[in-house]
Amino acid sequence: MAPKPEFGTSSELKRVFLRELDAWKNGSNLGLDQLSRRCGVSPSYLAHIGRYGRIPSRPVLILLALNFGMTNPRELLQAAHLEDAWPFEGALRLAPMSDGRDSGFISVKLDMAQLVEAVRATIQLEHRPKAVPGLLEGRALRIGLNFNQGWLFEQLPDGSPNPERGIMPDLCRALSTTLHTPIEMIHVPFERYVEQLCRGEVDIFGPIMCGAHCPPSIPFSIPVNRLGLSVLMRRRHTVGLPLLDPPTTLQDLIIRGYTIAVLKNTRGHLFCRTVLKRSEDSLILCNSDEEALERIILKGISRPAHIMVTHSMLAAQQAVEHPDSLTALFSDPGGTLEMCETAFALRPDWSHALGAFNDALRAVLATGEFSRRLQWIIDGGSRGHLETIPYEQLKSANG
Repeated sequence: MAPKPEFGTSSELKRVFLRELDAWKNGSNLGLDQLSRRCGVSPSYLAHIGRYGRIPSRPVLILLALNFGMTNPRELLQAAHLEDAWPFEGALRLAPMSDGRDSGFISVKLDMAQLVEAVRATIQLEHRPKAVPGLLEGRALRIGLNFNQGWLFEQLPDGSPNPERGIMPDLCRALSTTLHTPIEMIHVPFERYVEQLCRGEVDIFGPIMCGAHCPPSIPFSIPVNRLGLSVLMRRRHTVGLPLLDPPTTLQDLIIRGYTIAVLKNTRGHLFCRTVLKRSEDSLILCNSDEEALERIILKGISRPAHIMVTHSMLAAQQAVEHPDSLTALFSDPGGTLEMCETAFALRPDWSHALGAFNDALRAVLATGEFSRRLQWIIDGGSRGHLETIPYEQLKSANG
């Protein structure tokens, strides 16, 4: 048995497409290659329509109808199970250049005002926010959990974050209710989140500090809170590092020759590159917080570091756990290097779903439960490291 195609199909679309394709070939003396160029897709993509009845995107259907010059162009949309109206009045046609040469360009024999309106309507329909359940096609929403923000989770007996209990798991379950879709919560190592988003192995990841090193194609949601950026400095001298006084100002960090360890592709990494003006080669880029901490705690380690640039919550926690080895700097209220917004990262091919996801996230945050529980952490000793965001600001925020 032949394998089932991995796309939606319609036998009626196959019939209409083949009928119109034959008429177009006979009338234009052109073939599938030329038609595919006019529609901005590959010949094999169009061949799938004729072979399987593959349902293409709406813009491709509209371009097919325009090229075919169909008397009833809505027939093509209906055959693809689209109930949307034909986006402009009357039957329009895209014609070849008058000299007959196949240059790959087309001339349009229609009223220009009508064309402008047609293009505008098509673009608006194509780029309106997509509903998340429709993108999932019946499966669960895969949420990658960022264990680097461990305060958002309760702890298991071994001290590791519990992926089922805590502020973040409860936020995910609230999103499930609001989006009307089941969820699957997955621990994703920070160093792999970009890879897994780009591959579609997870749909969203976070929260993370915005502005981290990642492809610009990855969209970010509205922020959920703010998190400070601080410094951890080693107390114990080790061979290979010159003795330097602790920095007290940002200028100290810029002009003094501190060896800096930082978790790769984080906001801290970006801060070192842009604000501290450090080259990649001058930084010790680490794949985990544990590796970066070893650089500023252990003696005799290869490539030791004076300081680690990290988020304020980790800096405060590690300074308490290692009082003889580490000092937290730039971590007092109002004294952090900067306060950064944290948000969810979405997979690159979900940019059209960002509006719908932001609406769901706003609805969840509007209850105030997330902010109340975060404020409890802040009041418990994290003031200056964490900040809630007033809902009034979230209503006007863009993702």
